[in-house]
Amino acid sequence: MKIYEWNIRGAANFSCTNNYCIPRWIVNEVLKDNPDCIVLTEFVLSTGWDYLQSRLHAENYNWFTSLTTGKNGILIAIKKNRHYDFSQIFHFQDGTINNSEVLNTKLPPDFYEVRLKINKEDVSIIGIRVRKDINCSIENYTEKQLNVLDNYLIGLKHKVICIGDFNAYWGSIWNTEKNTALPRTSKKYKLYTPVFNHTDGFSYVHPNGKKVQLDHLITNINWKSIECKYDWDFVSAGNGYAQYEKDSPNKPKGLPDHAIFKVEAYV
Repeated sequence: MKIYEWNIRGAANFSCTNNYCIPRWIVNEVLKDNPDCIVLTEFVLSTGWDYLQSRLHAENYNWFTSLTTGKNGILIAIKKNRHYDFSQIFHFQDGTINNSEVLNTKLPPDFYEVRLKINKEDVSIIGIRVRKDINCSIENYTEKQLNVLDNYLIGLKHKVICIGDFNAYWGSIWNTEKNTALPRTSKKYKLYTPVFNHTDGFSYVHPNGKKVQLDHLITNINWKSIECKYDWDFVSAGNGYAQYEKDSPNKPKGLPDHAIFKVEAYV
């Protein structure tokens, strides 16, 4: 199963009052390898959506979105093929599609869940983005969102693929007592993150130039093997990044500043 996740930096735009547009090259980039599943975070409905929707339709995807004006949403697209049973989804049974309301909190992360059947087994695909308090107005803002997610994930009894921008990094402490973010989840789920390196093994660059890994896959599925990487090949002058490199902080406004997180999991 090939899964691509990308924080495309829609930045909660009010598209009716500004010029934000989903560039066509973003759509082409994420679809060019025909992944089985696409998860876009910081996704907002805006100019350019018509092209994205038409390409998803042409490439034979089912797509689902969580959208609220002025807030960041998540898009999940799943390639139609014989391995997936979408009868549940199209009947919209309870619990088949969930947004952040299922977390039952006033301070949720950006969250969206689509439940389907793969080989007759229930599988939840969850897109996640843990938000940052840019105004520093709420104490333990990130930690509270991770705690809510921790409570939810440990309660799921079926197979789960949770992928996104967690605004957190665990490294080698995932399943140890030092893990205070998602501590209970770490006992039941495995964490997959590319090996860090300063060339391309990072998913984001802080304004101070520090390279970090914020995008991860968390799953309770026992895959035979998983390969994952951060892809920065889209950073080019033709895509609007003239005079910028993948390790440049403060990339151009309105364009992605996260790498594409590419995962290939083998049964």
